[in-house]
Formats: sequence, structure tokens, C-alpha cells
Amino acid sequence: MSATTAEVSVTRWQSGLMLTIALVVIVHSAVVGLWLSPVSPIRDSVGSSTLASYVNPYFRQSPATIDPGLQRADEALLVRARLLATDGTVVETEWVDVTQQLERGGLLRPRIDRAARSLATNLNVAIASFPASARPLVEQDLTEDDRAVRQVEIEAEGASPFLAQTFFANWAMATQFGTLFTTARTDGTVEEIQVRIGLRRVPSYDDRAGESLADEPYEWTTLGWRDAIAGNEEAQRAFDDYVGGDEGA
Repeated sequence: MSATTAEVSVTRWQSGLMLTIALVVIVHSAVVGLWLSPVSPIRDSVGSSTLASYVNPYFRQSPATIDPGLQRADEALLVRARLLATDGTVVETEWVDVTQQLERGGLLRPRIDRAARSLATNLNVAIASFPASARPLVEQDLTEDDRAVRQVEIEAEGASPFLAQTFFANWAMATQFGTLFTTARTDGTVEEIQVRIGLRRVPSYDDRAGESLADEPYEWTTLGWRDAIAGNEEAQRAFDDYVGGDEGA
């Protein structure tokens, strides 16, 4: 066999292999595309069960797995307060879901709303990193005098100093957020704030069974009470204007 004949033989073999692979890719893409497409005569002619038998369980492709905008986790920030009423009594408010109360305006909603979810995210991330033995410490009430001692206790349980510091910084910001929010909604003087954070995730593929993120329950972590942290006048005016300044706004 001459060198020229060998080269031609190898080239034909490679071409055949590439054509086979290309054909497999085209067929696979066509079937998956038909599986993802809306109901149509063509899709009905093939049959949903036939398509499903090919796509699942090997490829697990669905609109939920390829949608880049799909929300796979959701977080919530709840606050409640102890108010000093005008008659001198202390009143404890109900829990208020700040993330739900402030959600309006779509993509153009103010940063005041995004801040609530960011605080919930940062607190959830920090607490999730703590050893299980350290987590009860975040549920205890906190005074400013206790802060340094509490951080040392959490780190002594094995928590990262950086994440422990991040947790306390975000707890303080969430407390101030809750103080500003509650002040804008009530007439009493905010004395103390308690924060609760929630986290839920979309189920795994095997357990999803058509359920959306909204069908999942939250996992809650309730932080301890701590003294209210007031903001400056400009920050309070911003909350007053946006929240509405009255109950149920």
C-alpha cells in the first residue's frame, strides 16, 4: 500500500467518525428540542411518553434545568420590635416579613428592598458556616456589652473569626434596618429588635416532581433580641417615604 493510499484511508475513516458523531448530536438536539417545545401536532405525533423515555432519566433536561433566570433559592428577613408606648407600657409587635412588605417596583425597586434580601443572605451564609455547637449562641439575646464575649464564644466552638465578625456586622445592620422600618410604621419608640431569617431551596431533580421554589417551606433561624439601632435623619426620612409611615403600609 502506498503512502498516498494510507493517507486517503485514514481521512475517510476520520470523516466517517465525524459524520456519525454529528448525526448523533443532531438527532439528540432535535429530540430534546421537541421535548422542551410547547404542545404541537409534531410533538403529539411523536408522543410525550416516547420523548420522556429518552430524555429521562439519562439526560434530565427540562425548562427548569436550562433557564438561566430560574430562581433556585429564596431568602426572607422578618423583624419584630418591642415598643415603648406613649403610656409607658412596652408592646411587642407581630413578625413582619420585610422582604414581602417592600417588594414592589419590579427591577426598578429601590435598594431599600434589595438590602433586606442581602442581609438575609449574608446572615444565612455566616450561620451555615458555624459548627452546630455554635448555632444556639446566635439565638441568645445580645447587648452591646456582650458582643465581644459572644464572638469569642462562637469562635471557641470552631467558627471562622472572619465569618463570625461578618455575622455580627450583618446582625447589627439588620437590627438597624428593622429599627428604621418599624419606626416608619409605628408611633411608639423602638426599644429592641429581633430578627428572623429564612432560607428555602428548590428540591433536587429526583424529588422535584413539578414543584416550584414557592412550594417549599422556609427553614428559619431566629436571632436573639438586641437593643434598637437608630439611623440618621436622612435614612429615617427615606424609610418614612418608602414604607409609608403607617400600619399596613
